Amino acid sequence: MLRRPLRPVTAVLSLSALALLAAAGPAAAAPARTFTPLATFPVEGEVAEIISATPDGRTVVYTDSELGRIGLVDLSDPSAPRDRGTIDVGGSPTSVTVTSSARYALVAVDTTTDLTRPSGHLAVVDLPRRAIVRTIDLGGQPDSIDVGPSGVFAAIAIENQRDEDIEVGDVEGGLPQLPAGFLSVVDLRGPVSAWTVGRVELTGLPGAVFADDPEPEFVDVDGRDVAAVTLQENNAVALVDLARRTVINSFSAGTVTRTDADTVDDDVVAFDDPLVAPREPDTVQWTLRGNLVTADEGDLAEEPAGGRGWTVFAQDGTVLHSSGGSAEQALAAVGAYPDGRSDDKGAEFEGAEVARMRGVDYTFIGAERGDAVLVYDTDRDAAPELLQVLPVGDAPEGLLAIPSRGLFVTSNEDDGSLSVFGLR
Repeated sequence: MLRRPLRPVTAVLSLSALALLAAAGPAAAAPARTFTPLATFPVEGEVAEIISATPDGRTVVYTDSELGRIGLVDLSDPSAPRDRGTIDVGGSPTSVTVTSSARYALVAVDTTTDLTRPSGHLAVVDLPRRAIVRTIDLGGQPDSIDVGPSGVFAAIAIENQRDEDIEVGDVEGGLPQLPAGFLSVVDLRGPVSAWTVGRVELTGLPGAVFADDPEPEFVDVDGRDVAAVTLQENNAVALVDLARRTVINSFSAGTVTRTDADTVDDDVVAFDDPLVAPREPDTVQWTLRGNLVTADEGDLAEEPAGGRGWTVFAQDGTVLHSSGGSAEQALAAVGAYPDGRSDDKGAEFEGAEVARMRGVDYTFIGAERGDAVLVYDTDRDAAPELLQVLPVGDAPEGLLAIPSRGLFVTSNEDDGSLSVFGLR
């Protein structure tokens, strides 16, 4: 089949046509708001992986897994961020969140030296004092952490990740590899000294490919204190009631079947190849209407792998929207599609963020290999509208919306930077 390069200029015009029409004529509506770049800030240290912010949006906390610490950045003036120092956390931080009181940063810390004996703890950092006031053993290797709007519970995905260098079932890095991961639930009521830790098992769930080894990846908690948890290598999603410490549903993320992929590394960007692959979602986010957004990066499945896009699910697993080839084509339209990854996992859509800002519901999808973020208007979950493609630093890992200040920030792992945008 003749492979024809995409015509990026035409694609860019098609994305902006609606805005041009809206601005034309005497009865035109007010110009649409757009996210404009305010600053690129190189952090102190090696990497900036996952980020959170204080409730006032003026201090950003990021993880530096290479140096075993978290860093603080003053974002009072978003066009001129300022370094506010770092705090050692006694291991490799994998994720961070800030409590609703703004008093504490909760840091999931990996201390594993042998994957057959995973370990880790929760470091409770008093932000005003810049000091760890308690460490809580988690009984395994943590990945993602989140605290819901109620502020009552912290949910931590204890992945107990696989060894990618050993073969299981003739698959390098295959599953199962025990011990199994689980969800840790920390009750945050009362003083820090009174916080307690519970555990929710995630084995044996319907929809999981390797039900004995769930390997939870990412967690997001909604206003009902229900945690959505991705089981990435298992191509599944679980919903956990944190108050009851109970799994209330789980489902397979399903398979993407497309004919508009680019699966060949040949220096030609052309979306005309078939792709049949499990989605294998990484990040999950609750939408403002109680549905779920997943960034379908791919992981365990043989290459080419992953959904190469993003999906909106109802809570029962029904697919409400699948991006298909449109997400990668949007990257290609601005010259950001990484053809060298076409025979692997493509642009690797890894991050997601959902927020209501200035009266509009936005969904942000990060392309780790495309060094870009797609911005969608999702006033209707099943019918997103692509608004912008934002160029960011190298390998965006963390995505953070700060609605109260009209800001959007990414932490870029490979070049150790923060990219700051303002809604204008």
